[in-house]
Amino acid sequence: MVIKVIGKEELKKILRELKSEEDLARVEEEARLFLRNIDPETLSIVEQELLEEGLNPEDLRRLCEIHLKAITIKREEPEIGGEHPIGILKAEHKIILDNIKILEEIASKVKSNVGLEQLNEEFKKLESVVALLLEAESHHQREEEALFPRLEKQGITGPPSVMRIEHEDLRVKKKALKRLLDERATLDHNYLADNVYELGNYIVSTLRDHIYKEDNILYPLSLTTIPENEWRKIREEFDVIGYCCFTPGIKALGEHRHEV
Repeated sequence: MVIKVIGKEELKKILRELKSEEDLARVEEEARLFLRNIDPETLSIVEQELLEEGLNPEDLRRLCEIHLKAITIKREEPEIGGEHPIGILKAEHKIILDNIKILEEIASKVKSNVGLEQLNEEFKKLESVVALLLEAESHHQREEEALFPRLEKQGITGPPSVMRIEHEDLRVKKKALKRLLDERATLDHNYLADNVYELGNYIVSTLRDHIYKEDNILYPLSLTTIPENEWRKIREEFDVIGYCCFTPGIKALGEHRHEV
């Protein structure tokens, strides 16, 4: 795919202006207009060139968010079934999204000065949600060990790099929320409520945005970039790594699939 120099230079200009934080509303609007018709493949190639020139991967997150806001038409994707690696990941995403909605509701209730009895009830519900979010680690592991390397093999390292950064950020925050719950008997209730609210909302916002980027940029990019004969190998690697306790029932291709 040939990238026009003007497109690359315009992206560089946008990134510089975003980093300067001057008149952000104007810059973001210009970015949306420019990015509206750029497909994931094109954007990822430009991102890769910018990374090779020394761009910090963290700076790509802002560009990614603006690109998503600019998308108005859903891209055509190859049809896949539930047994396809991407089909499995998307099915898990739906369950994770359902649970972060519950997390959002709990965080709101915890912050609304509820009584001690109701607060404890909310924390019990939160334990189940946090357990599921931590269980999603194998979802991230399959992406990092089986899917992302295939994209990188095709020369696309920008999007996987950004997703890895977000995975690690989310790991830290989810573990911090788990620690709060484990230690809640020793903590002041106001301190506990404030921190559960803050951490919970951070996880909700970041994870929801992360899933949207994977579903609308990284997965479509994978389907159109990774050779067809690689997908069975990816699926076999998924089976070996194992699945989440909440992964919808699937028939394993390998012999070492974790039971769900």
